[in-house]
Amino acid sequence: MMEVVLNIKIPNNWIDDLKQRFPAPLKFVKCMPHGRSGGRSLVEIGVEDGMLEEILEAIRDHPSVCKAKFSPLRDGIVLGNVTLQECVACQALTGSECFLMSAKTDDEGGLEWRLITGGEGSLIELKEKLEENGCAVELKSKTRLSKKAMLTGRQEEIMRAAFKRGYYDQPKQITIKELAKTFDISSSTLAEILQKGEKKIIQQRFRE
Repeated sequence: MMEVVLNIKIPNNWIDDLKQRFPAPLKFVKCMPHGRSGGRSLVEIGVEDGMLEEILEAIRDHPSVCKAKFSPLRDGIVLGNVTLQECVACQALTGSECFLMSAKTDDEGGLEWRLITGGEGSLIELKEKLEENGCAVELKSKTRLSKKAMLTGRQEEIMRAAFKRGYYDQPKQITIKELAKTFDISSSTLAEILQKGEKKIIQQRFRE
């Protein structure tokens, strides 16, 4: 498995438009697929005095955004839940064997994705699918995970199945109880395996 950083330019997206119109710092807290072809993002947006409503209105009115809710987080920062009916990048990610660990914007309105991939083949497949969907993709870095941080065969098997069957989707496409039945183990055992695997991936991410 490898940790990979991709720079992605998504066509006709609200992030690019927002960056062009406002000097608003934007940080992605969480990104995930939504439904069959959409995406959902939890974002922090920095706003200057008097510009809040104008910025939020620009996001809500963008053609790609079907729903957006915002709440004040602290002075000059709002937390937003932005849902897209159609997201070509999320579509590509949903069909891949890659785990999105973090996302952030760059100065030009693009996205930097930090991913854990199943191997070179899954990275090539994701990159090709993103490009087929009209995204410009640049590979910034890739690092093979250390042996200590590597998932065991069992952890990888179960996490891969959980990912493919929608356990990490929002809303979940399969419950932990249903997933456990497919491996003939208890829900508590499967939850422990997932937690240990997730911990290894997170430790590797923050160690670097």
